Amino acid sequence: GPIPKELGGSDRLVVLDVKENYLSGDLSVLDDLPGLALIQLQDNAFTGIIPDVDLTNLLVLQTHGNELSGSMPQTYCGKLESNGGSLKSLTADCAEVECDCCTQCFTNPPSSVSPHFVHQGTNQDISVEPSQASSTNPSTVPTSSIATAPIYSTEIQCCGMTAKEREENLQNVLKDVSDINLISDSFSPQGKAFNWLLYEDGVCMCPNDSSLVQRYVMAVFYFSTNGDSWTSCSADPEETDCEGGVRYLSPVDVCTWKGSQCKRSGAIKIIDFESMNVTGTIPSELSSLQDLQQLYLEKGGLTGSIPPSLGDLTNLRVIDLNFNSLTGPIPKELGGSDRLVVLDLNDNYLSGDLSVLDDLPGLALIQLQDNAFTGIIPDVDLTNLLILQTHGNELSGSMPQTHCGKLESNGGSLKSLTADCAEVECDCC
Repeated sequence: GPIPKELGGSDRLVVLDVKENYLSGDLSVLDDLPGLALIQLQDNAFTGIIPDVDLTNLLVLQTHGNELSGSMPQTYCGKLESNGGSLKSLTADCAEVECDCCTQCFTNPPSSVSPHFVHQGTNQDISVEPSQASSTNPSTVPTSSIATAPIYSTEIQCCGMTAKEREENLQNVLKDVSDINLISDSFSPQGKAFNWLLYEDGVCMCPNDSSLVQRYVMAVFYFSTNGDSWTSCSADPEETDCEGGVRYLSPVDVCTWKGSQCKRSGAIKIIDFESMNVTGTIPSELSSLQDLQQLYLEKGGLTGSIPPSLGDLTNLRVIDLNFNSLTGPIPKELGGSDRLVVLDLNDNYLSGDLSVLDDLPGLALIQLQDNAFTGIIPDVDLTNLLILQTHGNELSGSMPQTHCGKLESNGGSLKSLTADCAEVECDCC
């Protein structure tokens, strides 16, 4: 059905995230929601045009994967960071919606995909027949099991190398991404990913291939988060369905794998998994995806800590890890990024203080509720702050007046400010 018109008129609604459903109708409700900052409408069945609305706080507008038409209003183009605004992500189906300013254009996928096809800017459903796989493994459907290493032959195989030469050269490249001992351990996520590249991947990756590291990292992500237990798009077609995407470990470009979205260059820009039983741990190797801007791993069963290496991702704008079982502090290494806009960590078991906020001046949405954080709430002048939720922790002290002064009631843009007022003195929450 449609987005109810009754939602219109609320200037407090900041996030409208209804992606990947079967919603339909037009988007006229946006005319009456002036406070929206994050709008994710992709992968539905919306029709009509994209309304021309001056959304002052807009950070993300994603409209691809629908049946929209017309053109992208210049109002949104003018709000892009490249034009001095705050809009960080603007997407559309550019074959149907004319958009010369979108940060990412999506198009219908080609009718067939070869193993080395670089499929840019889409996450649509592509059926891969066994005959499309590499000639080195023409009929095998990739699985996550560890293949038995073959007896090495001196025969020249793919990449113009013997199997032994290829293994050694691949390992020489990937040792800069993962600890060599982990790569050599067939039971570690890194070892499983490496063995998959060597013996099971239908795409013959060569040591000098520019996409080698990205393909390896995404395979590590699969094994590190127990991909075989995902509820959708795991490697084995007998275990899960995979509607609206391509299975992980399929013999095509990783940009087409479910949950991955890439820039025009083919570099991964977004990793998006929600309610897919993503468990295990977040691999530190994600730090090698230098173009990664948005990381959504919501409503899973992730354990362990947030990797400090995520601080190496200088383009990262969204970290959304809510409703998991993560422990430990927010890594200090995340500090210093003026690009990070969303820090959504609510409903975990995170601890430690919040001093990292001192070094994240670009944050707009901060959701830290229902963890085990201690100490005081830092007094930081966060210019773009829209939401700050801190309740359900073990914090103390008082709410800084800097945050109180940013409330809408005081003429600012802060729409939601929460605390445990029995422990944190707050007369403005």
